[in-house]
Parts: sequence; structure tokens; C-alpha cells
Amino acid sequence: MRKINAITGGYPRLCRAFTVACLSVWAVGNIQASSLVPQTHLDGSCIPKFSVSLPVFGPADSIPRVDAYTHRKLTVTMKEIDQTVLPKGLTDTCGKGVTFGKTRVWAYETADSATNQVLGPANWPAVTLETRSKVATQMTFVNQLPSFNAASPYGPGLVQGLIAVDQTLHWADPLQKMCGMTTRDCSLSENTSNACCLPYTGPVPTTVHLHGAVIPARFDGGPDSWFTPDGKIGSSYNSLGKPGTGEAIYQYVNDQEAGTLWFHDHALGVTRTNVLAGLAGFYFIRNPALEPKKLPNGAYELEMAIQDRQFDTNSQLYFPTETTVKTHPYWSVMFEGDVAMVNGAPWPYLNVEPRRYRLRILNGSNHRSYDLTFGRAAAYQIGADEGYLGKPVKISNVHLSPGERADLIVDFSKLAGQTVTLANDEPGEMYQLPDIMQFRVNTALKSGDTSCNPAKLPGTPGYCTWPVPAARLTDGQGHVLPSVKIDKVRQFVINENFDYPNNIEEFVNNTKWDGLLSPSIAAEFPQDGVSETPRVGAVELWEIINIYSPGVAAQTHPIHTHLAQFQVLNRQAINLKGYLAAWNRAFGTGPAPLPSSCALGKYCPGYGPPLAYNTPNADGAVGGNPALGPFLLGSPIPPDVGETGWKDTATAHAKQVLRVLVRWTPTDTPVVQGKSYIGSNLFPFDPTLGDYVWHCHIIDHEDNEMMRPYRVSN
Repeated sequence: MRKINAITGGYPRLCRAFTVACLSVWAVGNIQASSLVPQTHLDGSCIPKFSVSLPVFGPADSIPRVDAYTHRKLTVTMKEIDQTVLPKGLTDTCGKGVTFGKTRVWAYETADSATNQVLGPANWPAVTLETRSKVATQMTFVNQLPSFNAASPYGPGLVQGLIAVDQTLHWADPLQKMCGMTTRDCSLSENTSNACCLPYTGPVPTTVHLHGAVIPARFDGGPDSWFTPDGKIGSSYNSLGKPGTGEAIYQYVNDQEAGTLWFHDHALGVTRTNVLAGLAGFYFIRNPALEPKKLPNGAYELEMAIQDRQFDTNSQLYFPTETTVKTHPYWSVMFEGDVAMVNGAPWPYLNVEPRRYRLRILNGSNHRSYDLTFGRAAAYQIGADEGYLGKPVKISNVHLSPGERADLIVDFSKLAGQTVTLANDEPGEMYQLPDIMQFRVNTALKSGDTSCNPAKLPGTPGYCTWPVPAARLTDGQGHVLPSVKIDKVRQFVINENFDYPNNIEEFVNNTKWDGLLSPSIAAEFPQDGVSETPRVGAVELWEIINIYSPGVAAQTHPIHTHLAQFQVLNRQAINLKGYLAAWNRAFGTGPAPLPSSCALGKYCPGYGPPLAYNTPNADGAVGGNPALGPFLLGSPIPPDVGETGWKDTATAHAKQVLRVLVRWTPTDTPVVQGKSYIGSNLFPFDPTLGDYVWHCHIIDHEDNEMMRPYRVSN
């Protein structure tokens, strides 16, 4: 650390005056696994808790949300900025002599495209965008992110040097080095100077996915739609009009029910690094005529993006990697931080009035799940992901996996003068984060609380009422409603290839992102390797079986679908040992010969499902896996109360099957007894033009093959 400071005067000067000569001081052997810039991790316990006020967007603070209803053409620019994140000017509590300064992050800045007026200053997380249902927004996304080298058109920058990009993954690869196409052991001395074993410092690839949006595929921000500041583009790049270099123009139709969406980076193989650097923000769609009446609003409606991070002794982001993985030297199976962040602030506090508040909470973490509790405050859930539940439900806790959102009413009215800690009961795998933030009920009530009271009985004055109930596919108790016709059943496995330390790939249905690289899928779908081709209008039952190899820690996987939303039917325990035995036996009996590296009757990593995908198994399900029926244990487990509405992300727990009903129609399409809409396009666009994806929303997993394309068919 002293060596680089002696040359550059510290990180701020390093970033402004970085040169190739400066980099050459640090030979390959001195580069730390976590970054190109040597760092010392600062233990999260050294950062004071509850010393920073929660950053708030909208009427509750000085930075308003961006009104996309009025400003219907917006320009969102990705920039590298210095942001006050840690408690500026304070010193660490561990006696290490660290005084906190600003943190370098990547951020979205939003401006009116016609006037260039900045409506949302660059910030992590982005200033929230809000619009109304059925009012389109044109978004011009501009990538001005600097690289960690002197040749960068907007730099040189610092963040890319702190958060190393692993070129050995199957990733965007703007310079076409094809490092992810061959296997090499980067721990060997002869590979020390191999360009593929070094962290990437070329132009930054980004794209933007509006998570939860019902949107044409060309504007969905899929993994291969990336673009760089200098004009390099991915194979699925798309844009309206004539974008400039490093730009893409999308049209968000916003023709869907009101809800809590969020936008974030989704570039192939670098989603985890780009999001961790700061590229995320809320996007609200409102529909006053159809939403519940008299919810807390104005200054009493707050968005809260919960994430976790690590920091170094220079107040910069710290992103450790798994140094013992020979073929992926700058990647880790999971990132967990030791600092709880809310809206980009560590363990913040918020002064609130003794009244009801609406809290719209996002789990924006890479890997960590949260089980949130509100102490003595009464909490009611009114929505999940981008949909309402149909009625408020009192809860003792709310569980959120990465990508999930919860819409809550929290009542502080009886807690004047008290402090409520938002706590987390979910154990971490590396670091525990029992505290998230504080609500200090120490502000005088400014006026009477006229918001609806979720504690009231239905039909009584003041109760929270829903003008239009959501369309239902399930009864919320684990059963399909009799009126629903299921058009197809699919059974998938989600699994991990822990050939440690040689490989740590994670798979959807044992298939690589490019299905043509998985022999069984390539044999059955030789044109493009796309195996999921649901028909527009269809309702499908997806049974997602979470298996893992013996000796490997059990992982939960939050499964996210683009475009189509679903309702959680139930979960059920499985005899994992028995199912794994049947699954293993099936390898070698499928539609393609096993590679020479695999053996008959034994799991073959990345081969694809062991059986023919389109041949129904004994359960009548396609997907290429043995029937699950003989291995089910006990009774189905109903969804949590917060999972009974429309969802786009749900957790598949280890040794269980997650069952969801996916429907390729707008969520407000009514359910008619025994009727299928299959073959009828009810979207306001053609969803058959282009591919969508479904994947694990642990974005560390998503970046190493746990994602698959799917295509809607007529």
C-alpha cells in the first residue's frame, strides 16, 4: 500500500493521473487476486453503525424522483463518480487510524433528452424513475465508464482496477480474446503473463435490464445486448433510431400493472461486477385508477435498496475473489459483504414520525438473502415484486432473495420516542449482518395520518381496499385453481459443477448458456440450442429441482424470468439421494454420446439433461430429466404470504422442488374456466421477436453459466 501511495499520492490521484508506466510498477506477481490496485480490507465492524442518515429520493428529501410521466424521453448516462458513502470525516472504531473519505463508484445519471436538464444526479443507487401505466418512456442509455488504463476515452478510471473482471469466463469479451473458450491453469508459472489470466482493462461492456418489465425482447437488456464507450457491441445489441457511439435507445412501453421494478446492468459475465460497482436503481409504474386507495404517499412512501459491500482502508469498494480456482482467477462462487448498505449508505438511520409508512424494499445484493424484521413496529405486506397481493397481510418477517421486492406498510404510530431496528435473521455464509438500519421515531407528527389502516377489518371504514383484484392462478395454499388450464409441464434441475478447484460452473438444467455447447441440447436443438420455447398465451407448470453434489454446501437459488411473470404454486421436499442416483444412471442413455471425459451412468457436467428434452417422462413432463414423482417427500408446502401475488423471482431451496405457474400473457388477463389463451398474443407487442432469458439471480452464479435463453413461439 505504501509503495503505490508513494508514487501516486493515493487513490484519488491515481485515478486522475494513472499511466501505463504506473501500472508497470506492479508486475504480475504483485497483483492481488481482488484487484489491480493493492488493497487492505477494512473489517466491516470498524465502520460506525447508525451514523449516516438514509439517502431518500422523492418528497421526503431534497432529491426528487425523476418524473418520467412528464419527461417521456430520458437520457441515462453511466459515469464513474466520487460519492460520500462511508461516514465522511469520522475515523474507524478499531483504532486503525482510518479516516473515511469518498468512494469511487459507477452510477446512473438521468437527464431530459430534449433539454439536457439533469433530473437525477449521478448516484449509487440511481435516483428513482417513476411513470404511469400505458405511458411509454424512451430511454437513451449512454456508456461513459472509464477503463483502468490511460487509453480509456473517459478515464483513466479506478473502479475497474478495484473490481477485477475475469476473462476466463464465458463473457461479453469486447476485445474478442476468446479466453473463455479454452481451459488453462492460471496458477502455473508458465501462464503468469498469459493475457487471459490477467484482469481485463479494456472498454467496459454494459447493458440495462428493466427487471420486472413486460417489454419487447429487443429492449429487454439481455446479456448479449452489451455496448462499450468506444462502440463495440454484443451479438444481440439493438437500438431505436441512430444512437451515438456507446449508446442504445430503448422504448419502455410501461403497459402493465402498477408495481416496483428496478433497472440494473445485465452484461454477459460481468453483471456481478457492474452491479456491485453501483449500476442499479428503482423504477416505479403507477396506475392511480387501479391501485389501492389511500396508501401512505408523498414523504411517507420510501424506497430502500438493501445491498451488502466490503471496503478497504482507503474507503474504496473491496471485491475479493477465490484465489484457489485455477481456471477462473478473478471469480468467486459468491460475494458477501460485511457492511449492510441501504440506498448506498452503511447501516443508516432515518428519523420518522409516529405514523404509517409505505416501504418499497429491494434485495439488490449479489448473493445474500435477508429475513427482515421490524421489532415492535407492526408490518403488513401489500405487494411483492411488481404486483399487489390483493389484500394487506400482517407479517412477522419478510424474506427476500436477490432480485425480490416487498411492498410494505409499517406502522410506527404507537412508538413515539422509540428506536426500531430493521434486523436480519438470515444467517450469512461468510459474514453475519444482524442489523440493517434504524428508524428513529423522534419527529413530531406533522398532520393527522389519513392513510388506510391495514389493521382494520375488510369492509370497515379506513381499511385498505383494492379496486381490482389480481388475476389468480392458484389459491395461495398450494393448489391450482380449477379454472386454470395448464398447457405444458416442464421439469428442470439446477445444479453446480464443483470440479474444485478446476471449475465452479453453475447450470440451469445442466446446460451451458449457449446450449450448442451442451451435447444433449445441441443434438435436439441443433439450430440455436434454445430448448424452452413456450407458446404465447400459454400457462406452463415449471418444476425446478434444486440438486447439489454430495460434499458441497447446499445453495438456494432465486430463479428469475424475464418478460413472463408467474405465481408460486408450492414447494416440496425430495429424496435427493434417490433422485441423484436416478439422474446419474440416466447419463449415457440420452440423445447424444457422452464426451470422452464422462462415464456411463455418472453425472456429466454441462452435458445438458441426461434424457431427450422433448420426450415426456413418467410424470408427463418435458425437460430431459427422470420423473420426480417417485422421489417426492411429504406434502407440498404452500408459498409464503408474500409470494401469493404475481412474481418474477422466487427461491428454489436445496433438496426441494419449486413449482411455479408461468403465464405468457399480461398479468391482468382474466382467468376463464377451462380456457387457454395459447396461441393468442395479448401483449401490446410481438414477444416472439427475439430471445428472453431465465436464470439464477445470485448474479455471481448467473455470470458463470447459470442462465439460459428462451424464446416465445406462436
